[in-house]
Amino acid sequence: MNADSLLKLATPYSYRHPRLVARVRVAVGVWLLILTAILYASDRSGWWGLLLVAAGLHFYLAFRLPRAISPRTTSTDAK
Repeated sequence: MNADSLLKLATPYSYRHPRLVARVRVAVGVWLLILTAILYASDRSGWWGLLLVAAGLHFYLAFRLPRAISPRTTSTDAK
């Protein structure tokens, strides 16, 4: 996945606050990991492993999206 395809996932709010969005994505990823652990421990049947995939996606986007946005929003001109 390159930077251009990641930017298609970015909302206008993500452009304005990339660090905040990354922190929220990390928090959601941690919550999904905790929820998956609770559901596996309670021996519920289901496809709870998909929560791990969703958590991994949130962690990946939290890492990559601010780095893809910041070069495009910062200016090298010092006026």
